[in-house]
Amino acid sequence: MYILQQTLFSFEELMELELKERLNLFFSAFNLEPFARKLRSQLPQGAAGYCKESILRAFLAAPLEGISTFTALVDRLESDIRFRYQCGFGIGKVPSVSTFSRAFKKIVELNLAEEIFYALVNECRQKGIITGQVVAIDSTPIDAYEEKQPRKHSKLTGNADWGCKKDSFGNTITWFGYNCILLLILPASCQLLLR
Repeated sequence: MYILQQTLFSFEELMELELKERLNLFFSAFNLEPFARKLRSQLPQGAAGYCKESILRAFLAAPLEGISTFTALVDRLESDIRFRYQCGFGIGKVPSVSTFSRAFKKIVELNLAEEIFYALVNECRQKGIITGQVVAIDSTPIDAYEEKQPRKHSKLTGNADWGCKKDSFGNTITWFGYNCILLLILPASCQLLLR
């Protein structure tokens, strides 16, 4: 069974949009400030650090730009002034790989990615983008950028774990990381194609 999804922008419209416009459209979707506030330290001592909303923006922009590692993200922020500015870092220094790693760890500990996802879904419901008449389910593996460990240790820590699945040709695919299961509630105008 295949689902024909509607697009927010046609391919031609997307090609006309420059990178800067695409990221601005993406970041204008909703306010990240409440989520950035949760990342800030509650202790009064220590350095002020980097803007947490900018760090969240960088994390959200990375997959859109095909950036899959913290090192590649820092390299892109250091070399591309426009990208750095759109993420909110300005002209000064950008966070190090270890700063991004610590922020990512805190996002995972606070379950912040899930909160951002649900906030976006609720906003889409309020604006009528999601009506709840058609449901699609999909899953995809997400590689973990941490040291691989035996399965018995993974289960104890609750961190990344080993997974496997069969692809459409019957081949077994294994990975160390997470399994992202998506439940999509689509507008009624999307059509279901059976094969």
